[in-house]
Amino acid sequence: MLAERSFGCLTAATVAIIAVVSCAPIVRRQDPGGGAGGSGEGGASGTGGVAETGGTTETGGVTETGGDTGSGGDTETGGTMDTGGIPDTGGMTGEGGITDMGGDTGLGGSTGAGGIGGGGSTSTSLIGLGGTTSTVCGVTTSYGWASTQTLMDPVSDGSHSLVGIKAPTVVRFDDKYHVFATVVDTAGKYSMQYAKFADWINMPSATVDFLDNTPGFSGQRYQPQIFYFTPKQTWYLISQASGPFYSTNADITQARNWTAPAAFYASTPAIVTKNAGAGGIGWTDFWIICDSANCYMFFTNQLGYVFRSQTSVGGFPNGFGEPVLAMPQNSYLREGGRVYKVKGADKYVMTIEGYGSGGRYIGAWSSSTLDGSWTPMAETEANPFAGAGNSTYAGVKWTKDVSHGELIRDGYDETMTIDNCNMRYLYAGKDPYSSVKAEPYPWRLGLLVRSR
Repeated sequence: MLAERSFGCLTAATVAIIAVVSCAPIVRRQDPGGGAGGSGEGGASGTGGVAETGGTTETGGVTETGGDTGSGGDTETGGTMDTGGIPDTGGMTGEGGITDMGGDTGLGGSTGAGGIGGGGSTSTSLIGLGGTTSTVCGVTTSYGWASTQTLMDPVSDGSHSLVGIKAPTVVRFDDKYHVFATVVDTAGKYSMQYAKFADWINMPSATVDFLDNTPGFSGQRYQPQIFYFTPKQTWYLISQASGPFYSTNADITQARNWTAPAAFYASTPAIVTKNAGAGGIGWTDFWIICDSANCYMFFTNQLGYVFRSQTSVGGFPNGFGEPVLAMPQNSYLREGGRVYKVKGADKYVMTIEGYGSGGRYIGAWSSSTLDGSWTPMAETEANPFAGAGNSTYAGVKWTKDVSHGELIRDGYDETMTIDNCNMRYLYAGKDPYSSVKAEPYPWRLGLLVRSR
């Protein structure tokens, strides 16, 4: 039985009116394995993607500019749902929304319309994502971003009464985005879900599959990382319970085929226990990245410590030794450490979530080696890598938080490579006016596109 969720009929509240075909409801379907249908809780149905944010019909994706025949879309539609807004077609810089057409450079959308994209069809671009390619390059000390409205809300069924979705990990593989994320229910239980879709415009209506229906995944299991490990030609899904675990799968699309999670460590390492603090979380948010010789595991705790351990590529997933401190303690850092290789450069970037007075934000550091020292880039609330303070929003500013997610990778393997000329960040935010004052918060997912 399929559970359906309608986002309702979108109204024309601003001049950025998108001609939604017959105002049909957007439906999200739950995999039959998840049980009977029910409405989700964490986000209002009107915020998943409003018509006002897509870009005006005169600039965002008209027949003459949204993309020529065979790229942005045919002359009848200006861009089909599957092709109108992918980075290589309908929303390319110079096609979907060049500067002369009223769009922000590299963002392909009208400033006045509050949209990020413009290369896609006006009949399907419900969230302003006709083009999501940035042309801003460089690893620097100052960043700016443009955000979509929410792209995915928590979806409940008969077995899951969810209030939040957070901590996403994502790869682009076989012409689809594959997103794994943490979900939390009304009782505070954390588990994971999986969804795939052709492009960001399809994310709000993507089918979701709850991984706690997979054998071995019951109970509290969360904070996923997904990658393809080339030496073994298999997918790895990293997750967290009492510590770090891994599962493998030959086919990323088959949620029921993940092997039962296996522990990386037989017991908690001594350095983790030593630095856990009274009642603190000793280790959290595990992240794997490999170079040509070694694989490294990075993780954090709630006291601002960042740890690193390693094993050889040939030994992975076994052989991780005693962790060491990757950099000095930073009391404002909390969770969500991620490490990436910069494409075409001898440089790595580490992002970590911090808690500030105005909300959560992402700090960033750089290093020339994975086992070396880390230099601050944009690491404070006043000058973050990504946060509400250096982000603009398509339409309503729906969150004051940028909680950890994933930079969209240039590939899907164990090297975790990113293209610094096309930085996009899938993140979690929550309603700043919510009356909820403690976890579980009503987290939802949105996308940042680098603007400077």
